[in-house]
Amino acid sequence: MRVLLTRPAGQAEELGAVLSAHGIEWLGEPLLRIVPVPWDPGVLAGKAALLVTSANASRELLRVPGVRRDLPTFAVGPATAEPLQAAGFSNVQVAGGTAVSLIAYVRRHADPGAGRFLHLSGFDISLDLGAGLAPAGFTVDRVVVYRAVAVERMNAGVMREIAHARFDAALFLSARTAAVFCSLVIAAGLVEASSRMTAVAISCKVAEVLRPVGFRKIVVAASPSLDGVRDAILRVTAKDA
Repeated sequence: MRVLLTRPAGQAEELGAVLSAHGIEWLGEPLLRIVPVPWDPGVLAGKAALLVTSANASRELLRVPGVRRDLPTFAVGPATAEPLQAAGFSNVQVAGGTAVSLIAYVRRHADPGAGRFLHLSGFDISLDLGAGLAPAGFTVDRVVVYRAVAVERMNAGVMREIAHARFDAALFLSARTAAVFCSLVIAAGLVEASSRMTAVAISCKVAEVLRPVGFRKIVVAASPSLDGVRDAILRVTAKDA
């Protein structure tokens, strides 16, 4: 079994180590390059709570010296919450893995009268949390802490491996990564070759973005977390063994 991991550089190794421990060969091919964006940590002062919609945003928050670990923080899903919880954030609440679920969760569990919220995000967002929460009386400021820059093409060796059906599965943890993969595969004329692979997606939203490629099968993780993705890959490999 051979798996293509599409996570950004430096983020595939943890999952790759788990796969290696189960005898699964993997190759990392980052389709997005995460570029930190300078921002003023002073915007954290006086905020009632934080909204975090990606693990990359969580990691950028952790770069702030002396950042408060007890500040109420609402994470879009488990994968976003994990870096904060591991770093000792004591008040992290986790939504269902989508921006829509995060808006619904905040409406149910937070007090709009507590003060201004701060959304730490990438440059590209799928949904404006401030606009979604405003009708419920919340005021949300947004600060961009990173950009996800798409690669212009995949490594030539990886494209050859796809063309010769040398990957059994490919992993996708974001809709943006899935979209980049689809566009590159279509441009390279590798749609038919990709149809011999199984795609493992972290969520139904990501799975939907992958459909234009026509994978042999798309498997959605039971939970939008690294653990959920790991379990999904292991299920796929067990069935194909």
